[in-house]
Amino acid sequence: MPKPHQSKLVVLPGASYANVQRLGYIGRTPTEKPRDADSWFTPPGYLEAAREVMGAIDLDPFTSEKANEIVNARYIFTIEKSAFENDWNIDQNVRVFMNPPYSGRLCGRAINRFVEQYEARNFAEGIVLVNNATDTRWFYALVQHCDAICFTDHRISFWNADRKNVSGNTRGQAFFYFGKKLARFKKIFEKHGFILKPAK
Repeated sequence: MPKPHQSKLVVLPGASYANVQRLGYIGRTPTEKPRDADSWFTPPGYLEAAREVMGAIDLDPFTSEKANEIVNARYIFTIEKSAFENDWNIDQNVRVFMNPPYSGRLCGRAINRFVEQYEARNFAEGIVLVNNATDTRWFYALVQHCDAICFTDHRISFWNADRKNVSGNTRGQAFFYFGKKLARFKKIFEKHGFILKPAK
């Protein structure tokens, strides 16, 4: 006779055991702590697409050592070495990938800094990944200065620090391209959504 509160494991025909290393989180992480709005890691597939367009990622200006284990940028700016206080012309022909902090207090500042550094020719080429927030001033600033936009046809499942997907994303995303390789950007990113070229 089973002990009280003891339950049996029922395995359905054709079922397989889940690999705990590959499980994503639904909503909050198992610790039940609120998610850090400034720590949405970009999944590798999108980073590879950015590398295919630009040739490499030289600088990730708003990141951490942990996030750069995935991005593999040659140079990074962190909280300790701020992208707001340092110019981005750390090398010749710098190629930037930026997934900015998403909290309201920082996102707009990060976008403004990106545009400022691009207009100053402190980097040669860049791709910015942001939420599809067309009602914000920072989104409009990107539209005004970019050379092409990819609006995703899906919601990106961003990674947590432990490289697990976090579901529950309530927005679509957009990739903004800054540079001269418009045909290449279109060819590589159209698998992620549809491409528009802003009128200037």
